[in-house]
Amino acid sequence: MYDRILVPTDGSEPATAAVEEAIALARQNDAELHALYVVEPIPLGGFAAGAKPASAEWGDVVERQRAEGNEATAAVAELAADSDLEVVEAVEHGNPDAQILRYAGEADIDAIVMGTHGRSGADRIVLGSVTETVVRKSDVPVLTVRMGD
Repeated sequence: MYDRILVPTDGSEPATAAVEEAIALARQNDAELHALYVVEPIPLGGFAAGAKPASAEWGDVVERQRAEGNEATAAVAELAADSDLEVVEAVEHGNPDAQILRYAGEADIDAIVMGTHGRSGADRIVLGSVTETVVRKSDVPVLTVRMGD
């Protein structure tokens, strides 16, 4: 049913819960798993490690986010290693919801699995703003995963 599954990640706990669900779905369908991290053009949130550069230039901030993205997608691959899944890692630049939807179309993704909220927390009461936009605009099924208590 699903040959290619996309799991956007920002390295946060809600994203990790979604990664675990995506791995289970990919294993059930013998599907290829795509791990995507999006570097925003203007970094608004904090880093996963909680450290922000005090006086770094924007280029340094973007490079640090790119490195964080490489770590986040590598963590997905590491979690999927025991499941013997093929994992494609990608780090893209741009607006997260737009990049997730663009990537899904270009990579011929069959399903998207993502957390209801990312690192920034509850932007909305029920869904984070990125997740809400992806759910509304996606041409493929989107499975949202709520972080457990």
